[in-house]
Amino acid sequence: MENQPDLVLIDWLTVTSKVDSVDTFIKLLGMDAHGIAWEEKEAYMNGYPMRKTWEGVTLLYGGREDMGVCLNMSGAGCRTFESHSSVSWVELLSVFSTNPSDYNITRLDLAFDDHSGIIPLQALVDDTYDHYYVSKSRWWKVEIGSEGTCVYHGSPKSDIRFRIYDKAAERGMDEDTHWVRVEAQLRHKNASAAVAEILRDNDVGRTFSGILRNYLTYREPSEDSNISRWPIADYWQKLINSVAAIRLWSDPGVEYNIFRLERWLVDQCGAAISCWSDIYGLDDLMDKIHLRAVRRSPKYQRLIDLCGCHNDESLEVKIRKMKLEIQKLNLELIGLRDLGGTNE
Repeated sequence: MENQPDLVLIDWLTVTSKVDSVDTFIKLLGMDAHGIAWEEKEAYMNGYPMRKTWEGVTLLYGGREDMGVCLNMSGAGCRTFESHSSVSWVELLSVFSTNPSDYNITRLDLAFDDHSGIIPLQALVDDTYDHYYVSKSRWWKVEIGSEGTCVYHGSPKSDIRFRIYDKAAERGMDEDTHWVRVEAQLRHKNASAAVAEILRDNDVGRTFSGILRNYLTYREPSEDSNISRWPIADYWQKLINSVAAIRLWSDPGVEYNIFRLERWLVDQCGAAISCWSDIYGLDDLMDKIHLRAVRRSPKYQRLIDLCGCHNDESLEVKIRKMKLEIQKLNLELIGLRDLGGTNE
C-alpha cells in the first residue's frame, strides 16, 4: 500500500484487572460480538495456567486469586482491537486510568511510523556510534542483521526503552521502501503516567513528542564542551515536530489490516495469481473464488463491513455475478437430489 501516512499508534498494552472475570474483560474490550472466535488454551505464562486469545489479543487467567486477569495486546492485537472492538481507545484507557485500584497498567508501547523519510537511519546509526546524543540511559546498542538495523536506548529491564528500526526491512519489503519505526516502551509508573497524559490532553502525538524530548535527543556537534548545549539535529527536530503535529486519535487498525492483506496477497500469492491469470484470465479465477465451498472468514467479513464494498461495477460484472449465483443454486439443487431431499 503506497503513500502511507505517518502515524502515532499504540503498539502494545498490558493491563491486570483485579475485578474482572475473563468474560467481563472481553465485554469491557468491546470484543464479545458474534464472529470473534476466542480460543482457549493452556498458557504457562507469568504464572497463569490458562489463556483466551484471538488475533494477538490475549487474556491470561486461572492463577492465584490475587493475580486477577491479565490483558496482553501485542502490536497485532492492538490493530485487531482497533478493527473489531465496539469501543475506542479513549473509552478503554479511561476505564483503566480512572480506576487505578482495580486496574494496573504495566506496559504501554507508543510508536511513530515514518513513511515520509524524516529519519535517515544510517545517519542516526553513525551519530549513535559517535555518541552525538543526550539520553537519560547510559545503555545503548546497535544491531545490524538480515532484518535491517535497530538502535536501542535503555536496557531490556528499564522502565523506559526506545527502539528505532527499519520496519520495511523487517517486513521484507523492497529496499527503496522507507518505513522507520520509533518506538517507546513504557513500563509501570511510566506507562500509567503516559496514559493519564494522553487522556488529559486527548493528544497522543504531543505526549509521545514530550517523552522523546525528555528522554532522548540527537545533537549536532558544535565547539561547546557541553553536549547538552549542542543544537538538536535537524532530523530529530523534524521527528519531534512531526510527532507533535499528530494530535487527533486515529485508529489505524483497519488500514494496517488491509495493508497486511495486500502484502500477503502480493508477496505470498502473487506469483500463483499471475500464473493463473496469464493462462485463464482473472474472470475465471474470480468465478472459482465466488463458487468455492469454503465460507468467508469472519475477520474478512468484518473488514468488509468496516470498509464497505467496492460497488463501482459494470453491467457486465453484475450479469456475471447473477450467473454465478444461478450456478450456485443449481449445484445446491443437485446436492439435494443426490441426498434424496427433493420430491419427485
